[in-house]
Amino acid sequence: MAKIKSNSARTRLSPEQRQLEIVQAARSVFESQGYESSTIADIAKCVGVVEGTVLHYFKTKRALMTKVIEEFYSDITGTMEEGVAGIDGVRNKIRYVIYTHMSILHDNASLCTVILNESRSSQNELLEKVHDLNRRYSHIVISIIREGQDSGEIAEFASPVLVRNVVFGGIEHYLWDIVSGGRSADIDKIADQLTQLVYTGIVNRPDDVTGEVNQLIVKLNKMIK
Repeated sequence: MAKIKSNSARTRLSPEQRQLEIVQAARSVFESQGYESSTIADIAKCVGVVEGTVLHYFKTKRALMTKVIEEFYSDITGTMEEGVAGIDGVRNKIRYVIYTHMSILHDNASLCTVILNESRSSQNELLEKVHDLNRRYSHIVISIIREGQDSGEIAEFASPVLVRNVVFGGIEHYLWDIVSGGRSADIDKIADQLTQLVYTGIVNRPDDVTGEVNQLIVKLNKMIK
C-alpha cells in the first residue's frame, strides 16, 4: 500500500489537512484489510507517520471508523440532495434516488461491506450512529413523496415512510450481489423496474375519482393558506 505523502510534504499540512489525510488512509486500510484485521500501525504506515500521530487525532480505531463512516455519509447525502434538487417530477426524482443509491453501493462496495459488517456486529453506539446517518440519507425519499402529495401528483393514501422502506428494501435485495463482487446487476434496468413499480402504486390516476377529489382538496388548501 503506497504512502499518501512524503514526510517533507506532511510537515506543511495544517491540523485539518493532516486529520483528513489520516481519515483517507484509514478508509483505504479498512477497505483492503477489513476493520478487525486493521491496526493503527497499518494506518500510520499508510500515511507515513508514527502511531502516536494518528492517536493524537483519534484516540481509538473505533473513533477512526466512526469518522470514516461520517465522512462517507456526508458525501453521499450531499450528492443525493443536490441531485434531487435539480430534477422536476416525483417519478424522475425517485428514479434518480434508486439509480444513484445503487451506483453508490457499486462504486463503494468494499467500504459498504465494512460498514454493514461493523454496524451489525459491533457496539450499540456505532449501530446507532449508522442508523442516524442512514435515516437522514433515506429521508430524501420521504421528502419527495410529501412534495408529490402537496402538488397532487401522489395519492394521499401513500405513506412516505412506507414508500421509503419499499425503495431501499427493494434495493437491499441486490445489495450483497453488488458489494460481494458476485453476480453482476444491471443498475439501469433495476432502477427502471423499481421506479415503475413504486410510482405506479402511489400516483394519482386521472380516471380515479378519489384521486381527482384529492387533487382538488390539495389545490383548495393551497388557495386558503
